Amino acid sequence: MKNKFMASIENEAKKIASTYARWLRDPEDALFGSTGKGVVLLIYSKLKEAKSKSQIIQILDLSQYNMKTSTFNDMTRFLNDLKNKISTMNDEDAIRFTLEVFRYFQIALATKLEDMRKGVWA
Repeated sequence: MKNKFMASIENEAKKIASTYARWLRDPEDALFGSTGKGVVLLIYSKLKEAKSKSQIIQILDLSQYNMKTSTFNDMTRFLNDLKNKISTMNDEDAIRFTLEVFRYFQIALATKLEDMRKGVWA
């Protein structure tokens, strides 16, 4: 039963990550920002240290990160949806799910950025 639950968490994480990666207008700003580490990488590194859902919520507060306005707006929509999804989870599942979402989100954004550079993505 546990494996079925984990597969469903993984599928939901992939779904939310790929959806918002498609909508994000500036993947380069989100991943790398102006300093080489953008909001997505900064959040992910902090999330790896999170021990509770309340810590996750603090980490996901975008006011502590620098980014372009369009990235801020896109990330706000993404993180609001993510917070809504974890609101009913216990701490352990919320941490696991959020980390999984950010893993897939980074992959999806890097893929989108590469496709944009190749001219595949408009």
